[in-house]
Parts: sequence; structure tokens; C-alpha cells
Amino acid sequence: MRTSQNHIFAAGDVTGSFLFTHAAGYEGSIVIANAVFRLPRKADYTFLPWCTYTDPELASIGMNEKSAKQAGISYTVWSEDFKNNDRSLAMGNSAGKIKMILDEKENLMGVQILGPNAGDLINEWVAVAAGGVKLSTLASAVHPYPTLGEINKRVAGAYLTPKIFSERIKKGLKFFFALKGRACGKDGE
Repeated sequence: MRTSQNHIFAAGDVTGSFLFTHAAGYEGSIVIANAVFRLPRKADYTFLPWCTYTDPELASIGMNEKSAKQAGISYTVWSEDFKNNDRSLAMGNSAGKIKMILDEKENLMGVQILGPNAGDLINEWVAVAAGGVKLSTLASAVHPYPTLGEINKRVAGAYLTPKIFSERIKKGLKFFFALKGRACGKDGE
């Protein structure tokens, strides 16, 4: 956040980077750490969330498909439509979707949400990205029903479902449940 003049720092819109109030606050904390406390910190915008308050709202954190493609990163996209979310249906506002971008090691690269209350829904992803929360943790978390937030859980679950119900697992379960001990039936049947 230091300018070409060692005693002058910059934060907020003047940097020309991320023109958001929350970005300015974040940058301000970096300036305070560097200028006042002499703690060497650099801004990391990897998972800086943003939201455009249109109708429907558009929110994002991390990379999107275009930026991943431009960076030459292999990725997969997992998505869920708001038309499958009971709360959005009850609200009569079911337009939009959530997209989750994972790299080839299945690490979270980014999330984009176009839909009702996207600016609020992206907050859960801020915690996932900043806290290193596993997608299985998000998918297994209990969300109140019916809420828009369930869409976050569903997209994480969509990623996990093929792993949980793979052919190998299915075969293992068939084998396991086909076993019968003496206690299972008459004469060991």
C-alpha cells in the first residue's frame, strides 16, 4: 500500500484497484499495520468478495471461469439453480444460479452467485475460503429450512455426491449388506 514516496501510503478508490467500501477498509488496515505498527503486510485480493446490487444481485469471490481460463488453470464448475431452492420459489424470485469453481486438486477457486440476496449468500463462502473450511463441512452443515442459504449447501453437496455414490462405494455397500451372520436369520441364513 506504499506509494513511490516511502512516507505516503494509499488505500481505497485512489489505488484504482477494487472500488468497494469493504476493500478500502481492508486496505486501510494494511496501511495502519505497515505505517503505524511497522508490521510488514501486503494486501491479498485472492478471495476479496464483491457484490453488485442489481436485480437480481451479482456476488463473487475468487476466480470465475473466464479468469481461470485466462490463467491456464484446469477447473471444474458445479452449479445449482435458484429455481430448485424452495425459499426462492416461495418468494417468487427464482431467477439465477450459483457457480462453484474448483481447481484440478478440487480446491475452491471461486464462487459466483446471481440471484436474490447474493450479497448476503456470498458471506458463507468468505468463511469457507478465508478459513480453509472443507466443502464436506459446508455440505454437512444444517441450514434452516427454507432459506436461500441452502443453495450454498446444495452446490457443495453436488460436488460430493458422485464421490459418495461412486460405483466402488456402491459395490462395497452391496457386499457389506449382503453379508449375514448367525444372528441374522434362522440357521445362519
